Amino acid sequence: MRLILAITVLLTGIGVTAWVLNRPTGTAQAKISIRTGMSARAIGGQLHENGLIRHARFFEWFARWRGVADRLEAGNYQLDGSLTTGELLDVLLEAPLEMVRVTIPEGLTRSEVASILQSSGMADSSRFMMVTRDQDLISQLGVPSVSLEGYLFPETYFLPPDIEEEQIARLMVEQFFRVFSDDHFARLEAIDLSLHEAVTLASIVEREAVAAQERPTISAIFLRRLGLRRRLESCATVEFALGVHKKRLTNTDLRVVSPYNTYRHRGLPPGPIGSPGRASIEATLNPVETEFLYFVARGDGTHEFSRTNREHEAAKRAIRRAERSRPN
Repeated sequence: MRLILAITVLLTGIGVTAWVLNRPTGTAQAKISIRTGMSARAIGGQLHENGLIRHARFFEWFARWRGVADRLEAGNYQLDGSLTTGELLDVLLEAPLEMVRVTIPEGLTRSEVASILQSSGMADSSRFMMVTRDQDLISQLGVPSVSLEGYLFPETYFLPPDIEEEQIARLMVEQFFRVFSDDHFARLEAIDLSLHEAVTLASIVEREAVAAQERPTISAIFLRRLGLRRRLESCATVEFALGVHKKRLTNTDLRVVSPYNTYRHRGLPPGPIGSPGRASIEATLNPVETEFLYFVARGDGTHEFSRTNREHEAAKRAIRRAERSRPN
C-alpha cells in the first residue's frame, strides 16, 4: 500500500512539474533562427534565452518523448510566449517563414561555392571569399589551414535571406565537422595522415572519381604512391593550379609551375582542391587492398587500372585507339 502511495505521489509530482514547465511564459513575439544541424537541446536553449519557454531541457525531453527531436527544420520562425512548450514544438514542426534552398555539389572550390551563393542571392562572392580566408574565423572553427578550402561541406542548405557571409561559412564548416565524426578521426592514424592531409586527399579523390565504386580503389592508389614516395600525378590538381577545367590536359599544362602540380612535386599539395563529399571522405579513410599504381580514364566515367607503367601505357594506347574508332 505504501509503495502504491509513493508511486502515486511521484507520478503526481512529475505531472505537476511537467504542467508547470509546459505553461506559456507570456513573452511578446520573438524571431528565432534555427541553423542546419542544431540539436533539440540547442534549440531549447535558444527558446529559453528569448523567454519563450520556461526550461530548455524540458523542451529537449518533450521533443524526444514525442519522437520529433530529429525533425526540427532549419529556418526563421516568428514565435511568442502565449503558446505552451508543446504548442511551440508544433509550430517548429511546420514550415519555417522565409528560407532559401541552396545546394552545394561535391568537389567545388571556394570560388565556385561563392559563385553559387551569389547567383542565389545569398552572398556577395568577393566578401565570401574574404571571409573564408579570415584567420580569426578559421582558428575559431578549428580548421588546420590558411583558408576554408575543402571544409565548406557540400550539402543542401536552407538559409534565411538575411544571413551574412560569415554565418554561411560557419554553417558549412560546422556541417563538415558533424560529418567527420570521431570514428573518422580514429581512422586517420590507420592511413597515417593528419586531418588536413586526409581532407586534401579526399578532395583529389572527389575530382578524380566519377563512378562511386571506384573511389576506394583510387584512394588506395594515391595512398600507395604516397607510401612509395611516387608523384601522385593527378590531373585534378593540375586543373586546380591552372584555375580551369579542361577535357584533356596538354604536356604544357602538366608543366605548370605550382605547388599544386602533383606531376612536378611529390606528396600531397598544400591543401584541398575543393570540398569532398561524404563518400569521398569515407573512401579516403577506408581504402581497399590493391596492387594497382596507375589509372586512366576511359571516357565513360570509369577508369582502367594498372599495376605497372608498361600496363598503364598500353591501357592509354588502347583507350586512344578506341576513341579514334568511335563514329563522330
